Amino acid sequence: MSKISSKQTGEREDKATIQEASLDTFLKILADTDRRQLLVALLEYDSLDDDYSQIPADVTNSDEQESQLSLQMTHIHLPKLDDADIIEWNQDDYAVRKGPRFDEIRPLLQMIREQADEHSETPS
Repeated sequence: MSKISSKQTGEREDKATIQEASLDTFLKILADTDRRQLLVALLEYDSLDDDYSQIPADVTNSDEQESQLSLQMTHIHLPKLDDADIIEWNQDDYAVRKGPRFDEIRPLLQMIREQADEHSETPS
């Protein structure tokens, strides 16, 4: 009986370690403003859409900032999100869609969006 309970304890510890590692990964991903904006914008899109969604316009700013952001998205942000399976990135047409792990990060993104909505509604 002790073998079973120690095995179950080990499995729970492994699962907790995996969840902690995922949370750490998600928090590192969300630490960047541009990645947060992109992922929050993807909340609006239906994950069952067959087509890739173009990167939302509200993720970009001025022409100069857009050029710099485009380079950062192409070489840093999109590959990082794609490697983490949070998005699927079609490099040929510069389009993204929700990846297989998007739903794991969804609760954090919803909290971020709600906080942003509350701050935008508060009068200065």
